[in-house]
Amino acid sequence: MITPMKKVTILTLKDAKNETLETLRGLEIMHLMPIRLPSSSALNAAKNEVHRLQKLLEALPEKALKGDFPSLPNEQLLSKIQILMQEKKSAEEKANLADQTLLRYQSFGNLDPEEIQELEARGIFVRLYEAQSKKPFSAKGYALVYPFGIGTNGDCYAVINLGDAPAEVEGTSVIPLSLPFASLRTLRETSTESKKLLGEIEVELSKLANQKKYVKSSLRDASDAYNFEEASAGALDADSICALRGFCPAPRIDELKDFAKRLGWGLKIEDPAPDDDVPTLLTYKKLTAPMKFLYDIIGIAPGYREVDVSAVFLCFFSLFFAMIVGDTAYGILFLGITLFLRHKFPKAPATGFHFMELMSVATIVWGILNASYLGFKPDVVSWVKYLDLANYGWVPVPLKQAMLWIRDSENVKYFCFCIGVVHLSIAHIWNIAVKIRQKSSVALAQLGWLCTTWVMFFLAGYMVLGMDLPKFVVPLLCVGVFLLVFFSVPPSKLKEEWISIPMLALNLVSNFVDVISYIRLFAVGMSGAAIAEAFNAMLSPMFGSAAGLLVAAIVLLFVHGLNIALGIMGVAVHAVRLNTLEFSNGLDLQWSGFSFTPFSKQKN
Repeated sequence: MITPMKKVTILTLKDAKNETLETLRGLEIMHLMPIRLPSSSALNAAKNEVHRLQKLLEALPEKALKGDFPSLPNEQLLSKIQILMQEKKSAEEKANLADQTLLRYQSFGNLDPEEIQELEARGIFVRLYEAQSKKPFSAKGYALVYPFGIGTNGDCYAVINLGDAPAEVEGTSVIPLSLPFASLRTLRETSTESKKLLGEIEVELSKLANQKKYVKSSLRDASDAYNFEEASAGALDADSICALRGFCPAPRIDELKDFAKRLGWGLKIEDPAPDDDVPTLLTYKKLTAPMKFLYDIIGIAPGYREVDVSAVFLCFFSLFFAMIVGDTAYGILFLGITLFLRHKFPKAPATGFHFMELMSVATIVWGILNASYLGFKPDVVSWVKYLDLANYGWVPVPLKQAMLWIRDSENVKYFCFCIGVVHLSIAHIWNIAVKIRQKSSVALAQLGWLCTTWVMFFLAGYMVLGMDLPKFVVPLLCVGVFLLVFFSVPPSKLKEEWISIPMLALNLVSNFVDVISYIRLFAVGMSGAAIAEAFNAMLSPMFGSAAGLLVAAIVLLFVHGLNIALGIMGVAVHAVRLNTLEFSNGLDLQWSGFSFTPFSKQKN
């Protein structure tokens, strides 16, 4: 659920502002909002320090060089990294400039601009040119046109002549080249030396990466200092009083009041105004706790005044995940990896492990229902039939019939449409309840969308699967359109939003597309199964010998690895989309929120 928030203004003595902020940071109870635009020299200095330490951390390689290297004192460590970064930047600039110049003039051998200047002092002029290939090019008077080869933009030439001035050239595609700033031999040496120095610097940085923990710790401290200065600069100072403002979860207001009494703060507690930008704090129940992991990965949060759909989101996402990945063996692999990592990292947040355990179990169940085991069929490997529960008499007949029904591709398509209409219906019914609670006539428009969604479900079955349309479809469509036309726009806003009524035709088409889009679950899931089955059938003749079996196993390992990657990508695209777009549109859920982040120090 979305935790109710209270808007809190704290009044304290100006001289006690830092002490108040330190107390609030320790309590981790308020999401501070600036009363004025934060700006101060201390804030700029803190920001620059954060940027400096971020660059120092980025300069250190991910993997430290193995070995017993002496550790530098903390401050010397940061200074050493800073010096190495500057040397690295200088060496990179020298190497890049030398390489670019060499690329431009590589056809001219060991060209030395000083020698050309000496020749010019003796009356011998040398000028460099580039011309397009097979284009006429000549020099006037007594001059030698000497070809040097192919350059970056065409053929390279040197025009040499005696006299008082350089020879003039003729040609439509001739481009004069200035002399390089140094000899090509010197540039090659500079490039080689700079790259050698870069290698040495990387080795030094790899050695210092053993002390990366201190750099990370320094960055955390600098970030905390920046956040503190930002909160201080965003407070409102007037005479001897200072005001801080933010949002506090309603269940913790009494805790804040107790500290206010003890420390002599003045408190103003009020409900958030309609135009306040309120952070969202989601409180999860045990069953919906895994959703925190998914929300954090996707980076979304419902707005404070929106609804919490965590339970529905998690339920349908589990089904979508299972249908897209689809294979029992993949589910077992995911579950095994999850349990191993949970044992390996016992202090890691449990929500991620719970999420993957749920997804793995859902995939295993779906795979068992479909008798999907790495895409093998009984005619390829005989042991698969022993894993198919539909072959056993002790399995209840309704379950066996359901298992056999779901294995038909046409039935799976119909099942996808059923999932879609149920999913969207939940959104519209939920929206109806919200609008009724708000005493809005738009609730009737949502009832219209519910009617048309079911019409689109029957229409999808008719158009895609050739099913008969029920007789009540046309009356149901008429009722839905009537409710949409007359109640989608409140009378008070009709002048401003009248355009939405003509747009209903396009919205109805969009409604049909929403229902149809759930067939992607069938398409993505079947594509993975088809790839596995095709390779299994293609490699099955090799199963008869040990060498053939080894080669087939290597190929199938690659194929199934690719299949798993494609399945995960499918989940990231399609399972997330169906929840955050199709379902959310039906619920008018914009995911416009930002997470409640209490003023606190960063955790190690």
